[in-house]
Amino acid sequence: MIKFKQAIWGKLLAIALLLNVSAIYSQTMPQDSIYQLDSTWQDQDGNTRLLSSFSGKKQVISLIYTHCLHTCPTIVSTMQAIEHKLSDEEKANVGFILVSLTPSTDTPEVMREFALQRQLDTKNWSLLSGTAADVRSLAMVLDIKFQNIADNEVNHSNLISGLDKQGRIKFQLIGAINNANKAVEKLSTF
Repeated sequence: MIKFKQAIWGKLLAIALLLNVSAIYSQTMPQDSIYQLDSTWQDQDGNTRLLSSFSGKKQVISLIYTHCLHTCPTIVSTMQAIEHKLSDEEKANVGFILVSLTPSTDTPEVMREFALQRQLDTKNWSLLSGTAADVRSLAMVLDIKFQNIADNEVNHSNLISGLDKQGRIKFQLIGAINNANKAVEKLSTF
């Protein structure tokens, strides 16, 4: 009985500490940060992630789907061009996030294979999948419009967003290769 009570008290203490840390964290996070979204995501390795786990580093983020044959390859190529134009020091301070618009088919395994095919270094790239509602919420915050159409295809905006270390949107550009230099310049201003 004593061990049971100790276990319960230990769990209650852990929950209280977690809630306290969350409360402190949310108080220090700017109100205009996308990290205020409390959605839970799964990355290409099957790890559960909160958007706030990306804080502390600038991020370049966009929404795509892995079987897209049109806009998404251009978005990914543009983000890769941005990465290649960064110095080693800058690369250490910038991450890249791709969020799936088709979470029902973009499983961690599919996203991991996509990362391998596109030669995305998952030390610096995160591919995320969430619920349809969480994807819609993030898309609204990033002002990315999308509509599901037949055969698991999606019509969508091709915006790339640059976030500061606290998850505030600092720039948005069309995901086109000729915007890679402009994105690198903008990343250097914050």
